[in-house]
Amino acid sequence: MNIINQVKHSFTTKEAAKIAHVIDLVSYLIKMVSEILKQLYESIEELPTAFPIAKAVKAINDAFDSFKCFVSIAVNLVPLREVCEKEYSEFFNLHSALLYYNYDAVMLLRHSLLSAFTSYYSTAYSELRAAMESIIRGTIFDLLALPKYRKNAKELNKIKGYGNAKGFPELLSTLNKELGDSRPKLSAAIFDIVDDKLKDFNPKSAFTKLITQLKTWEIIKGKEIGEILSYYEDLSKYSHRPHPKFSEVGIRVIADKDWLSLEPVPKELITYLAKFTGINGWFTYLTLKVYSIDLANPKYLKCINWEVIKDIIPDIEELAKIYKSWQKVKDIIDEIKMAYN
Repeated sequence: MNIINQVKHSFTTKEAAKIAHVIDLVSYLIKMVSEILKQLYESIEELPTAFPIAKAVKAINDAFDSFKCFVSIAVNLVPLREVCEKEYSEFFNLHSALLYYNYDAVMLLRHSLLSAFTSYYSTAYSELRAAMESIIRGTIFDLLALPKYRKNAKELNKIKGYGNAKGFPELLSTLNKELGDSRPKLSAAIFDIVDDKLKDFNPKSAFTKLITQLKTWEIIKGKEIGEILSYYEDLSKYSHRPHPKFSEVGIRVIADKDWLSLEPVPKELITYLAKFTGINGWFTYLTLKVYSIDLANPKYLKCINWEVIKDIIPDIEELAKIYKSWQKVKDIIDEIKMAYN
């Protein structure tokens, strides 16, 4: 049979209308993408005139390096699969809960950068805040797989569920019952337990309590809590928009820009990039702190791809000159380097 006859079909008016709507939607999306690319161009084009070129370049380079270092450490400071297949699988599984959330944060960070460079600053801040929440939750869940942390979780016990939903008290009770004094080989097994035993698990948002719990576990210290919370509270203003000045339009009104066309505000972009860079430092620091628990074991430490890590050490050292979070990252890298050697 002729191929043309196989696909031949007489459309009804109703079917044709549906196809027209699909075409309209695709056309709208293509137009929207073209507008975003135009805004991206305009945003970059304005930077040299709004700021000394060196300052703009420094801000962009630092942001990119911070993202690159975070991703590189999360991916490469694990046993090298080609050399240590067994150790790689074990280490990956032991930190699978953190890695789930790390990958989620990476996607949010990429979207956040795109939003910022296409002049959607409030949206960029909200996405950056969501990335913070992902990293903190990933850290919490990964550590809950260890009895040492699971049995010392007073702050988490204060986080109830929304309405009639289950919160952390029920989760901790269930984990202690299911796991006892053992550490599962797969930290993400916690999520299977939630799906099986606590289908309505929905704890209230309690970022401060999560951070305080990390302090109790000695993952972070008092001064570090202050900076992390300061970032989170600042970003929350853009997510909650308690005042119009934190909205996309409000940002432009304050900058005396044409807010109807969402005109780029280079100063806001530079401010965003500084926050992005500093926050990425805390993401990297928390990942390193959790990884370090098992990198203390020589069988894992000897298998890491140190050559790749060495390539980003100069970037970390440069970022550490300005950002406290990256100074903390440098300190841990130095400790791991000494143990590795």
